[in-house]
Amino acid sequence: MSKHDLTTVIQRFLPQLESQRSLSAHQLSILKLMSLCKTAALGGHREGCDTCSYTKIHYNSCGNRNCPNCQGVNKEKWIVDRQHDLLPVKYFHCVFTIPSELYMYFRYNKTLLYGLLMRAVKDTLLTFGYDPKRSINGKIGGINVLHTWTQQLTYHPHVHCIVPAGGLTKSGQWKEAKSNGNFLFPVRAMSRLFRGKLLAGIHDLFKSKQLKLPADALAKHKAIKNKLYGKEWNVYAKKAFGGPEQVLEYLGRYTHKICISNYRILHVSETHVTFTYLDRKTKTSKTKTISGIQFLSYFAEHILPKRFVKLRHFGFLSARSKAKDLALIRKSLGAPTPPPKQKLTTKEFIIMTTGKDPYRCPSCEIGEMVIISIIPSIRGSPVKIPRRYFAKDRKIKFS
Repeated sequence: MSKHDLTTVIQRFLPQLESQRSLSAHQLSILKLMSLCKTAALGGHREGCDTCSYTKIHYNSCGNRNCPNCQGVNKEKWIVDRQHDLLPVKYFHCVFTIPSELYMYFRYNKTLLYGLLMRAVKDTLLTFGYDPKRSINGKIGGINVLHTWTQQLTYHPHVHCIVPAGGLTKSGQWKEAKSNGNFLFPVRAMSRLFRGKLLAGIHDLFKSKQLKLPADALAKHKAIKNKLYGKEWNVYAKKAFGGPEQVLEYLGRYTHKICISNYRILHVSETHVTFTYLDRKTKTSKTKTISGIQFLSYFAEHILPKRFVKLRHFGFLSARSKAKDLALIRKSLGAPTPPPKQKLTTKEFIIMTTGKDPYRCPSCEIGEMVIISIIPSIRGSPVKIPRRYFAKDRKIKFS
């Protein structure tokens, strides 16, 4: 049976896409690295059971944040850490999207405009939180996550926000949002403030000549700006949901998600890729088949700029003030202080989250798998092979 995953897609169609010269150097280097994920090219190690004669080979993963093979443990560790930030209040899931007229702006200026988009969302929410006309009139907090795709892999930059339904007042008290936390802020007003902040930021970049656009697009900038000021933007806040379990479930869906997971890729032929997607209108799963080059081109467009931080905390959840602010909020709510974070080894963490010992021998289910030899990586330009380190709790016994 043939293997249907993203690594196969990259290996099969990247040479053709590269020959078209439609990729940036950054995109090309990431795709080449991902094509080697869990293969002999990145090296690995051989493991042997210390009780029976069972052995197996484990190839290194690429560790890239855009790779669907490498997000599982990172996501789980991040979610476990967030348990210490949860409050016994209701939460909202807000989404801020941009109109299609701005897609060209973002494609040509990803680092600049992705950052501007994240700041515009944060500033919009904080402004409403501090607005004395609203019910909170204090510092709110939240987690913003940038996504750039639709279920069909097309380009669609937007920001997901998880926002507690309330804020911290100047007197150090927790103030709940309207209707017992069931209403955050008016969506239309949020949409218009967000629109103003983002367009003003883009216009400032235009005036300072920092925007990179084709000449004809630069000439149309004023007309596009005026058109977008007269257009309602798509911003919404889902009905509040309560309880730590629901919040963690939402966080798990959006924080470390990439544009497509391996399980959605159904078939990879010599020329095409078939994958599943969720039709938002009918809420049903459908399949789509496109050429392999087009599929890979879509995927490459969602590779984040180098060192760009797509997940950001703000307000009372920001790293600068979180410890102090959460302590004040819990005191105001009469909520218990969570226990200190545990420093778990990789083995302990996996056992805690899955109930399975990752180093237990799968054959005899008694012994422990011990590293008995190293498989060197196959170095080849221009891919830079990352260094791999073994967890401190791994047993190593070279012969």
